Amino acid sequence: MGPPVTTARAEEQVYVSTLPGLETALEAECSALGWKPSLVEGGVELQGPTGLHLEANLRLRTASRVLLRLGSFHASDEGALIRGLRALDLSRTWDRGAPPRLSVTLHRAGVPSQGVVFSAASKAWGLAEVGRAGPLDDEGGPGLTLLVRVEGNDFTVSADTSGEPLHRRGYRQEVSRAPLRETLAAGILMLAGYDGTQPLVDPMCGSGTFLVEGAWMSMRRAPGLLHGFAFESFPGFDASAWATRKARAEAETLTAPRAAVYGYDINAGSLGTARRNARRAGMTLALERKDLRTLTAPPGGPGLLVANPPYGKRLGEGEDLPGLYRALGTLVRKGFAGWRAALLVPEDSALVKALELPGARSLPVRNGGLRCRLLLTA
Repeated sequence: MGPPVTTARAEEQVYVSTLPGLETALEAECSALGWKPSLVEGGVELQGPTGLHLEANLRLRTASRVLLRLGSFHASDEGALIRGLRALDLSRTWDRGAPPRLSVTLHRAGVPSQGVVFSAASKAWGLAEVGRAGPLDDEGGPGLTLLVRVEGNDFTVSADTSGEPLHRRGYRQEVSRAPLRETLAAGILMLAGYDGTQPLVDPMCGSGTFLVEGAWMSMRRAPGLLHGFAFESFPGFDASAWATRKARAEAETLTAPRAAVYGYDINAGSLGTARRNARRAGMTLALERKDLRTLTAPPGGPGLLVANPPYGKRLGEGEDLPGLYRALGTLVRKGFAGWRAALLVPEDSALVKALELPGARSLPVRNGGLRCRLLLTA
């Protein structure tokens, strides 16, 4: 007799991952959608009716990936592991065609090697071998990828429903020299309290990621409308119901942002990239070539000023980064007095000090693997 496998049939159990530092933004976003998230390491867990993973992929702006829990069990040896894997119901996600890929993560000492898990999966499902998938931060695609989380003798198996990482919205086919993930941009706006009803300004907009994400939030546009998902290749996928779900989300989208969105950059090439990305996202942005040292707040404020200034390490900037940061701090304090600001800056005390914003709240985040701080002013 095999080990007992805990599954959820009447309701879906979903794990949604996000970038480090955005967990509370994801939690708040889920709550705003009427769900009841449980904050866990790296993201949130959700439970709800069948189709919850579809809505999560379609609507969550800060989500990196959505995993559908298939079951969990305890196994103290390879035989029990084989029986536990064999007892899982994979009928909704696998048609017994192409072998699934496995991504195995091991936690705590004394767990079996990854090789034992791959071997057990092949035996459990009658396969010559299963595909191997690495960490899914930047991987993904059609077909089935199963994630096996091992903690001691406890195993949790989930199906990746997203495929391509969710930050790839589909509009940003061109990037500037230091691209900012769309999910991070959306999370920063949420952490700064942006709700789409006040003006948004990016004084060094680059490829326009903050602007497009802010405009989509203001337009109530679901971020997954241009995205293709792994679940579309699952045997249980209902294409007609999915089309209806997407059409409903499209119908909720406003034709224009509820408040003005302004972008500035000293680099004309970056503005061209931002303009084309915005066009692919279904909007026209107010973009102008200006040095932030000459900027003044546009009419209609106060609102939110958001910026991702260069860090030096990535861009190879000259020695005047402190001067740029001093100018940005002056812009926040004087040019945009009365506005709130959200600045994504490196963990460099000299550059942070150059901003001269001692009262700013500081939150730890990561940008492309770099440890950064999100500075928020009231």
